[in-house]
Amino acid sequence: MSNKILQSSDVPKYGLIILYIITGSLSNFGAIDILAPQWIYLGCINLITCIYLLFFAKSQFHESFTKIFSTLYIYVYIFYIIWNAGSYFYAVNSVETLINLPRITNTFFAIFFCTILLSKIPKSIFFVTSVFVLFLTAEMVSYYYDLSKIYPVEGLRVIRIKGFAGNKNITAASIAFKIPFAIFFLLQSKRIIFKGIMYIVILSGILAISLIEARAAILSSTIVFVLVIVSLFIIYFNKGDRLKTLSYKLFTIVSVYLFAFLINILATSNANNKFKKVSITDTYGKISFTEESSNGRFGYWLDAWDYIKENPIFSSGLGNWKIESIEKGKEHISGYTVPYHAHNDFIHVFAETGLLGGFAYLFLFTLIIFYIFKIIYKKVSQKKKITLKNIVLFLPLVVYGIDALLNFPVARPLMQSSLAIYIGLILSNYIKNISLSKSTTQGKMTSIVTLAISLLFIIPGLAIHIISFKSLTQQGRLLYEFNNAQYTYKREELDKISHNFPNLTETAMPIKAMKARYYYLSGDKEEAHKMASLGSKDNPKIHFGDNLKAQFFLQENKIDSSYFYAKRAFNGLPNNMPHYDIYMRTLAYKRDAVEINNTFERVRKIGGNKKNVWTIYLRTLALTRSLGDPFSMSKAQEAFNMYPTDDNIFQLYRILTYGQERITKADNFAKDAKVSFDNGEFSKAANLYISAFDQDPLRYSHSLNAGLALFNIKDFEKALKYFKLSNSSKNPVVVEKALRFKGLTHLSLGDKSSGCASYAQLYAKFPKRMYRQEFDKYCLVK
Repeated sequence: MSNKILQSSDVPKYGLIILYIITGSLSNFGAIDILAPQWIYLGCINLITCIYLLFFAKSQFHESFTKIFSTLYIYVYIFYIIWNAGSYFYAVNSVETLINLPRITNTFFAIFFCTILLSKIPKSIFFVTSVFVLFLTAEMVSYYYDLSKIYPVEGLRVIRIKGFAGNKNITAASIAFKIPFAIFFLLQSKRIIFKGIMYIVILSGILAISLIEARAAILSSTIVFVLVIVSLFIIYFNKGDRLKTLSYKLFTIVSVYLFAFLINILATSNANNKFKKVSITDTYGKISFTEESSNGRFGYWLDAWDYIKENPIFSSGLGNWKIESIEKGKEHISGYTVPYHAHNDFIHVFAETGLLGGFAYLFLFTLIIFYIFKIIYKKVSQKKKITLKNIVLFLPLVVYGIDALLNFPVARPLMQSSLAIYIGLILSNYIKNISLSKSTTQGKMTSIVTLAISLLFIIPGLAIHIISFKSLTQQGRLLYEFNNAQYTYKREELDKISHNFPNLTETAMPIKAMKARYYYLSGDKEEAHKMASLGSKDNPKIHFGDNLKAQFFLQENKIDSSYFYAKRAFNGLPNNMPHYDIYMRTLAYKRDAVEINNTFERVRKIGGNKKNVWTIYLRTLALTRSLGDPFSMSKAQEAFNMYPTDDNIFQLYRILTYGQERITKADNFAKDAKVSFDNGEFSKAANLYISAFDQDPLRYSHSLNAGLALFNIKDFEKALKYFKLSNSSKNPVVVEKALRFKGLTHLSLGDKSSGCASYAQLYAKFPKRMYRQEFDKYCLVK
């Protein structure tokens, strides 16, 4: 600032900028998503700022309004908002467009107002740097406080260590965005105490990013490091610094990064840490632009790109890519977890708003880059030398750009509030150099009209944010019960949850369809069918409503109707197990053997040889194939070989091989045998277990128990036969017990050599101390 004492009339300008940066520190206040209250807060600050500028700032900002409307940036942004708003008329779910529109207008107004406020703050770059540095310090305190609480209990479980943000990736991106300002503060500060504090803050920030393993933040921080080093050399060769100053600055920057990495390596080398993380060097090794390293991002990008090519002008509509992405990604979507974002802001905007909206959004950042270079060029041409203050203007945009290319900061108020202040800084510095030709009266009229119109958008937008927040506070229980198949809502409680606005949960599930299950369970079948159908209109791509209707019709024994909806749900999301399950059930009723096998092979090709895929398939075969069918038996054998310890697959293997009648008889024999064994009637128990095994030879626990009963009546020869049979079991518990008693039986028969061989085999497979002691007792003692 200038040397003048801060006037009371200046306080709001500074205070409002500080209020904007606080956006990211809010908690979730009971909502399932921390973003909801943060959008409300950001909207409130926009409203307060608008009222301040309209009613209390008098004429001090009229000139700034005129200047900002002299830039191309404001008109491109207005076009972008109008084009997004227009997508309401062609979006699949227009309600989602209305819910998302205030989010982009919130960011626009935040940028607009920050520009206006900063245009009248002297030495704004130093003020903004101070704001970002103070918030970064607060973030570090919050992050390491969480770490101190979680580390003693769970170690470096970084998913639980979030600081202010909703998740670790947002935390890392927010820290990385502010690091350039902290570096600028560190290198420009004259006081040792400030330098020391900044050194610790930067060290803490780099260390936090490295521990989080957020590769986008690590990459952008590394690029910032390289650019700072290059800039210091440019400044030196441009005679901006002496060699001694250059050496000091280089040592300071290199050492802070080096210390952070060394601490990371030490922290991650703790082998006893259950949630041990890889070191920073290993993380760098993972940074590559390949499908394997992208966590599915390549698939998201390609799906979005294909959609853009098919819909270049009128695409999915604002907020609707999470619906349209389901159709494109249905082959790799598991369950109802949809790719609601393309993991690239620019691609995502293109997918929602088409080429015109996408290029407008891209042009907004292109213009900022252009403005930055114009500012730097003007400063350099005037002073004949480059300073670090010139360079730092560009570095945060590098961080944000990389985050936007790999994640979705556009959906995060924490990042948008920081971006608003940053772009406000760029625009305010840029418009300071614009000469005016309009009169003061024109400037006054421009500001009044602009602010009045702004209120017409901010107030309804804020109302929408509040409605959305209320819904998100209610969705928590609804989603919990859905995920855990628990339906405890009473009708009066359910009716309090709005299903029209919003009509989708945060996870893109139609709320009407989610309510439909409750209605059906309460006996209101007509309302349940109606709500399921309406839910399908709200999100026709997720097919949850179709799946529900298939279940409802199946319970009503309306097989053809159930088959119709089940097939539609399955073809819509073939890798969804509930869809696959209900479709296979209807195919079982229709006894369509060809489609049953084709469906199984399709799901197996998409999702692999998963247990539940095989279990549903084998169950369907058991319902449609005759006893002893070679094909069914071979498939059951194949599944059992893959999952020998899974009870469901083993049960189906038994049924498909011997039939339910024999399995039931065997189980009944075994049940009676256990009663006899517990009563000491070992001979009777042996005969019953043998009968059970004869009925169900795959159940080696029957042969083991028969052997144990015979062992108790000292019929060792016969017992040995059943212990040997039990060794063929896939169940390690059965094999372990069979081997031990096989050894004891050999020893009881006087065959020490065979007995000791069995014990050696037992100890090799199951190295327990007890078996070693028994081996020593029976085999080493002469």
